[in-house]
Amino acid sequence: MIILAINTASSKTAIALLQKDSDGEISILGEKSWQSANDEAEKLMPEIDALLADRSFSDIEEVFVVRGPGSFTGLRVGVTVANTLAYLNDCPLKAIDTFGYCWSAYDGDRDDAAVLIFAGSKGVYLNRSGENTEIVNIDELAETLKVKKVFGDIREDQKEKIGDSEFIDIEKTFGEVTSHILSSKELKNQKMVTPLYVKAPSISKSKKSLFNK
Repeated sequence: MIILAINTASSKTAIALLQKDSDGEISILGEKSWQSANDEAEKLMPEIDALLADRSFSDIEEVFVVRGPGSFTGLRVGVTVANTLAYLNDCPLKAIDTFGYCWSAYDGDRDDAAVLIFAGSKGVYLNRSGENTEIVNIDELAETLKVKKVFGDIREDQKEKIGDSEFIDIEKTFGEVTSHILSSKELKNQKMVTPLYVKAPSISKSKKSLFNK
C-alpha cells in the first residue's frame, strides 16, 4: 500500500511517501520539507508529483494529513489536496491534529512537558500531557507553563517568553513521525477532513478543551 502524508499546518510544509507491506510494516520511500512561504497553492502538487517519481497520483492508496491548528493559507491547501486525492482514488483518508502529531514525535516524560503552537502574535496554544488545550496570552506564558520542557511550533520571539522551561527541538523527520503514528494508532477513516485554523486569543487563558475530537 502506497501512503501519501501531508503537513501544511506548521511553519515548515512537509510531505512523505510511505509503503505498508502485507505484514503492516511501514517504510519511508521518500520525503521532503521546506519553510512555508504561503505558496502551497503553487508548490504543493508539483512537489508531491516529484516525490511520486515514476508513480502516478492514482497509485496513492491511502492519504494522511495533519489537520491543524495552522494558518489559513497553507492548511486550507493541504487539507483540500488530501480530501481531493482520497476522493478521486476512493482510498482511506486519515488525519491527526497538530498536538497529537507533536506528542507522537516526543519520547520524553509527558507529565513534565507541554506542546506550544502558534496562535497569533499575542498568544499560543498550550497542550499539557496530550490532554486539554488552552489559549494563553504570550505575556502570561512563563507563569502558566510550570513544566521543565516545551516543544512544538512557535516563533523565535515567542520562545523567549517560556521562562525557566527548556524548548526542545524535535529531530525526527515528518516521515518518521508519520510512520510511527500509522503503526501505533488506530485512526478512523474519514470521508472528509475539516481543517482547524489558528485563532488569535481573545482572552488570557481558557481551560476549555478545544481539540479532542
